[in-house]
Amino acid sequence: GDSTMMMVQYEMPGASEQTMEAIRQVRALCNEKCFLAGFSVLIKDTKDLVDQELPLYVALAVVLSLVVMGVAMESWVLPLAYLTCIGLAILYNFGTNIFLGEISYITKAIAAVLQLGVTMDYSIFLYHRYEEERDRYEDKRDAMAVAVQAAFTSLSSSSLTTIAGFLALCFMRLLLG
Repeated sequence: GDSTMMMVQYEMPGASEQTMEAIRQVRALCNEKCFLAGFSVLIKDTKDLVDQELPLYVALAVVLSLVVMGVAMESWVLPLAYLTCIGLAILYNFGTNIFLGEISYITKAIAAVLQLGVTMDYSIFLYHRYEEERDRYEDKRDAMAVAVQAAFTSLSSSSLTTIAGFLALCFMRLLLG
């Protein structure tokens, strides 16, 4: 009809930063009646959407975690302490990616929420075990030492499944992780 179709091929891999920048430049040259399609365009659109919505997902996870822990725990300070420690660990994790290399946008999108969920579970489990042991010992350090020993078997077996999941992300053949 009265339309034109062009095929653009990129020299770099489909998900590379150079290809993403080339797609941005092609879009800048086109008007609103121009549509781009293909795997690289889909990756760029998904990446842009994830970058835009990621803060919302993290904020929602933090708020819901605070609500659940606020209802389930006696102390209102403890949930704040947990989330502060976990937040610092997440920031440290993302900081290491600066000098260790680039990560996939999919991994970046799920890493914070996944780390929050995994470490929150372990922290709460250890806290409850500490509460059980605190009544048996005068010194809080002794109670914590016994709680760590008692929780070690459960936490280590649970962490093995988590480690296996993270290793699967590291060695994915589709390079999505």
